[in-house]
Amino acid sequence: MCMTGLDVKKAAVFFKNSADGCSSSAKEMTKLSGISDIIPEMEICDFEFHPCGYSMNGVCGPAASTIHVTPEEGFSYASYEAMNFNPSSLVYSDVIKRVLAGFSPADFSVAVTIFGGHGFAKSWAKGADVDSYMCDDLVEQELPGGGLLMYQSFTAVAPGTTSPRSTLEMDGWSSDGTEPAAKEMSFCWDVVKVVEKNVDA
Repeated sequence: MCMTGLDVKKAAVFFKNSADGCSSSAKEMTKLSGISDIIPEMEICDFEFHPCGYSMNGVCGPAASTIHVTPEEGFSYASYEAMNFNPSSLVYSDVIKRVLAGFSPADFSVAVTIFGGHGFAKSWAKGADVDSYMCDDLVEQELPGGGLLMYQSFTAVAPGTTSPRSTLEMDGWSSDGTEPAAKEMSFCWDVVKVVEKNVDA
């Protein structure tokens, strides 16, 4: 699961030193972000980076999970991976929602592989239905033996859920990351041609 445009307040959890001068440990980051609640049975080994960033590995029997977080505003990113779980022990949408609760990204994508023999591929093939997010793409591929490979991508649609401001300055853009009042050009793709139209800024 790959997430970009993390919520600024939630990304702030993964800074070693907060704005008020307090210092956070990896265990505090794990707790405050809700990572410890994604799969509570996991035994977690976590690590915080200086001045910011976070990584963890978790194990539960043969199952494992890992998370990496780059919280800097403008190019924030987090990834979550879990493997060797019995699909019957987890509800796909619930896991996705628990991960999202800790990051509230502007966009995310998720890929799931279920190998044959479990008998749960069909129920997982319904994909995730996540509040405040719109599914942009859903691709499924059946695997030999009744398995499944599924990919979904989502974009936030809730008011106020936006990607953090970019820290990079670009020609034609103001220093606060907003585009100046100007004529915007958008493109509508047709089957055989590209149509250009003007839109008021």
